[in-house]
Amino acid sequence: MENNDLTTEQVILNAAEEEFLDKGYGNAKTVAIAKRAGVSHSMLHYYFRTKEKLFQMIFEKKIASLIQSFVVILDKDAPFEQMIRQLMEAQFNFVAKQPRLPIFVFNEILQNKSNRDLVIELLAPHISVILGKIETKLNEEIEKGNVRPISLINLMMNILSLNISVFIALPVLKDVMNINSKKEVEKILAERRENNVRFVFNALMIR
Repeated sequence: MENNDLTTEQVILNAAEEEFLDKGYGNAKTVAIAKRAGVSHSMLHYYFRTKEKLFQMIFEKKIASLIQSFVVILDKDAPFEQMIRQLMEAQFNFVAKQPRLPIFVFNEILQNKSNRDLVIELLAPHISVILGKIETKLNEEIEKGNVRPISLINLMMNILSLNISVFIALPVLKDVMNINSKKEVEKILAERRENNVRFVFNALMIR
């Protein structure tokens, strides 16, 4: 595939992502995606065939990006506390770059079994290895008396609920509190990211 083909493919993928996030998976149309991308519907069909294929490729890229950031952190074999901090920050930053994603995931994946099965299928081969490494370190720290006893699933629920809830609540709070400055939003997010890390550590670590 030539470079101009790759460029066209990425333009279509970007347009599809915007269409999915704006209208939801069920209401997104390939005709509208083609219009956003500035290509013919037949060209979109040539590259991706179906809306389902577009959806799959978009999530494959997103999942691969997030997984790779986790793999890099875990490969460093850092101390437990540093590892948890870096994983939390990586996940927070990932969502911060695409703040509409949590609502989309809730509406279109958690409540849509076929989409949920697809994402689980994409995640499963990678996430089990990552969670296994985290669990090993977690159990080691519990045995040493450095960390309060907690199951891996509860630790992950704490992290995910803290980080993702920020991006669900922020649009409403911005309107209610009349926060319009991009710089102010960035400051709030930086403070929230650090507060989330401290909250987890305060509940987890034995000082």
